[in-house]
Amino acid sequence: MWRNYLVTAVRNLERNRFYAGVTIAGLAIGFAAALLIGLYVRDELTYDRFTPGAERVFLASQTIVMGASQPLETQYTQMMLAEPLKAEFQEIEAVARLSPSYFPPTVRRGEIVGAEQNLFWGDPNFLEVVRLPLVAGERSSALAAPDSIVLTRATARKYFGRDAPLGETLRVEGQPMRVTAVLEDLPSQTHMTAQIIASARAPQSPISQYEAINGPNTNTLATYVRLRPGASIETMQARLRTFLDRRLPLGPAESLQPIQRTLHLIPLPKVHLTRASQGTLKPPADPGVIAGIALMGGLIVVVAAINFVTLMTARAARRAVEVGVRKAAGARRIDLIAQFMGEAMVYVLVAGVCAVALAELLMGPFNAFLQRSIAFDYLSDPALAASMAGVVAATGLLAGAYPALVLSKYRPAAVLKGGPVEGGGGGLVRTGLVVAQFSVLIALIVAAVTIGRQTLYALNEGMRVEQDQVLLVFSRPCSERLRDLMRAQAGVRSAACVSAMALDMADSRDEISLGDRRSDVSVAAVDFDFFEVFGIEPLAGRFFDRSRPADGEAGGADSYAPVVLNETAARRLGFSSPQAAVGASVRWHGVWDESQRKAVYTIPPLKPSRVIGVAPDFTLGSLRDPVKPTLFAIGRNLPPYSIGLAAKLDGARIPETLAAVDAAWRQVGGGRPLLRVFADQFTLRLYIDTLIQGATVALAALVALSIACLGLFALSAFTTEQRTKEIGVRKAMGASAGDILGLLIWRFSRPVLAANIIAWPAAWLAMRWWLDGFAYHVELAAWTFAAAGAGALAIAWATVFTHALRVARAKPVNALRYE
Repeated sequence: MWRNYLVTAVRNLERNRFYAGVTIAGLAIGFAAALLIGLYVRDELTYDRFTPGAERVFLASQTIVMGASQPLETQYTQMMLAEPLKAEFQEIEAVARLSPSYFPPTVRRGEIVGAEQNLFWGDPNFLEVVRLPLVAGERSSALAAPDSIVLTRATARKYFGRDAPLGETLRVEGQPMRVTAVLEDLPSQTHMTAQIIASARAPQSPISQYEAINGPNTNTLATYVRLRPGASIETMQARLRTFLDRRLPLGPAESLQPIQRTLHLIPLPKVHLTRASQGTLKPPADPGVIAGIALMGGLIVVVAAINFVTLMTARAARRAVEVGVRKAAGARRIDLIAQFMGEAMVYVLVAGVCAVALAELLMGPFNAFLQRSIAFDYLSDPALAASMAGVVAATGLLAGAYPALVLSKYRPAAVLKGGPVEGGGGGLVRTGLVVAQFSVLIALIVAAVTIGRQTLYALNEGMRVEQDQVLLVFSRPCSERLRDLMRAQAGVRSAACVSAMALDMADSRDEISLGDRRSDVSVAAVDFDFFEVFGIEPLAGRFFDRSRPADGEAGGADSYAPVVLNETAARRLGFSSPQAAVGASVRWHGVWDESQRKAVYTIPPLKPSRVIGVAPDFTLGSLRDPVKPTLFAIGRNLPPYSIGLAAKLDGARIPETLAAVDAAWRQVGGGRPLLRVFADQFTLRLYIDTLIQGATVALAALVALSIACLGLFALSAFTTEQRTKEIGVRKAMGASAGDILGLLIWRFSRPVLAANIIAWPAAWLAMRWWLDGFAYHVELAAWTFAAAGAGALAIAWATVFTHALRVARAKPVNALRYE
C-alpha cells in the first residue's frame, strides 16, 4: 500500500511538472530563508555560552541618575569596585577587571607593526574568572607578571607566524612584554572583542596609571564576578541596591550634583541582550528586534506554505476523477487522506533538501554580510538537525492537511457521471490565502522602506554635521605640529584637534549654574576651527576664533575662558532663546588637565565663563539617545584630551591628498601606524546593527515577493486555463480582448487590495515601536504605505499579465472546443 502511495505521488509530480516545480521552488526558497534567519537568531541568543561556567559569571552594571536627567545605563564601573565587592559578598568567588585601551596602542615585533584597537588590560585572575579557552599557557599565571601578555591564535600568527609563541617578546607602546598564553580565537557570539589581553600590572596600563593618581570614582572599565557554586544572585539583590552608597560614596569633589547609583549583576549569557547607553565592549542587541526577525522567518515559511495549499487546492478538480475511481474501487476516505498527505510530505521533503543545499551555498555571503562566523554544521549539531526536520515535518503536516481533506471528500457518483466539480472548496479559501500572503509582503515592504529612511536620516541630516570629505586621523596626542602640517596640505581646507568628548566617544561631566539655575553638562574640549571642520553654524553669537587669543585664555585669576553651549544646555539653564544666552556668565569647573594630576585627584575651583555662542544640537554618536547638554571650551592643554585630528578636504584630488596626509604623518608619527578614516565611515559603525536589520527585512521582503509571485503566476495559469470556455463564450458574445484582460486582472487585484487593510495597521504598529527606540527619527509617512500597496498591486498585475493576455487574445473557436 505504501509503495503504491509513493509511486502515485511520484507520477503525479512528474505529470504536473510546472506546478510541482513552482510549489517546490517556493517551499525551498522559504525554508532556506527561514533557516538562515533562524541561524542568525540562534547566534544572537547564544552569546558567551561557549565559556565554561558561564552561568556563574556576571558583569557589573550601573544605573545612574544625575539630577533631573534621564537614567543612564552603563556596563563600565569604578576602578576600585572589585575589592569592596569581593569583601562585601561571601557568595562571590572572585572578581576581575578588564579595561579597554582608550587609544589603540602600537604593538611591534621587528618590522611588523600594528595599532591594536582590541588590546585590553586584565587583572591577574581575569582568565580564571572568565575562562576563555586556551591554546597554550597556564590560566592561573598568564597575567600575573607585569610584563605578561596573552594573544589570540590569529594575533599570534600575525606577529610570530605560529600558534604558541610562548616566551617571545612583543613591544607595546615601546615596552617589552612576554607572551605567556595563547587563546582560541573568540567566536563571533561573544560580547568581548579582545585580540590581546595584557597585564593590568603593566605600568602603561590604564588601571595602573589611574591607581597611581588615586583615580576618580568614575566608570572606566568592565568588572566581572564569578559566584561560588550554588550561590544565588537573588540573595544579593537587596544589598546590591545600596552597595555603592555604603562602600563607594562619592566625595565632595565628585558630588557636583545629586547622583543616584544602583549596581546590577548581569549574567554573562545575557550581556549581549542588555541595553546600555554607554560603556559596552560591543553594541548590544535588542531582544524585541531579534523577536521581530524571528517572526519574519516564521512568516516566510507561512507564505511558502500558503503557496502550497493554494496550488494543491486549485488543482483539486483535476484529481476528482482519480478520487472517484479509487472510491468506486473500495478506497476509504482515510486511505485517500493518507495518500494525499504522503504526497504533500514528498513535496515538502524535496523542498527541504533543496533548501539545505541553497543555505549551504549562501552561508559564505551570509556570514560576510553579518560579519559573523555562524556555523551550519547540521551533521554534528543534533539540535539544529532536529529543528530543521521538525519544521519540515510540521509544514508538511499542517499545509498538507487541508488539501488532503478537500481532495478526499468527493463523492464517486457526482464525479464519475461527468458533472462539474468545484476545486479546492471554492475560491473563497484560495482568495483568503492570497490576501494573507500579500499582507505579509506589503508589511515587509513598509518595514524595509522605513528602516532604510531611518538609516539614511541617522547617517546624514539627523546628526546635523557635515561628514562628507571630513577625514579623522587618530593620534594621541594630537600635536600642534601635526595639525599645522595637515593644514598646510594643498587638499586640506581646515584642520583641528578633536577630543573623545567632542566625538561622543567619551563623557566628561560637570555642573554649570546660572544664578539659582543648575544643569549637568558634558564638557567637550575642542580646538579652534572644530566647528568649521564639521560645517556647524552658530544659532546665536559666534564660535571660537583663532584671531582672538582671548577665546582660549582665562580672563584672569577669577574666571575661565569663554565657552559655547549647545541648544539643550542653553534650554536647561532657562534661556528663552539661543540669542538670550549670548553674553551670559555661567559658572563651572573648567577644562580639567589630566596631565597635571600627580598623587591626589582634585577638581578645579568653580569660576565663571562668558557664553560667546550657542551651537545647534549635533552629535557624532548614536541617535538612539538624546543629545546631551554640552559645554564647549578651548582646551589650552588639549593634547591630554585629544584622540586625533579632523581635517576638512576640498574633495578635488582625494588620492593625492591622502598620500600627502600619509607623508605628513611619517614626519611626526614616530614610526607608529597611521589610523585614518572618513567621518561617514566612522559613524557608520554605530548603525551596523540597523543596517543589518534593514537589509534582513529587505531580503525577507524579496523572498516573500519571490514566493508570492511564483504562487500567483501558477495560480493565474491554472485559473485562466480553468475559465477558458467561459472566456470563449464571452468573446463570442462580443467581449473585446481588453474586456477579458481587465476581467482577469481584476480577479487577482481584489485580494491584493484587501491585503492592505490587514498589512497597514500591523506595519504601522511594528514600525512605530521600532522608531521609538531612537531619540531622533523620521516620521511614518503615508506615502510609504501607499507605495507599498501600489507596488504589491503592480507586482500582481505584472505576474498575471502574460497569462491573461494570452487567453484574452485567443480565438473563441479554440476556447469553445476546449474541455
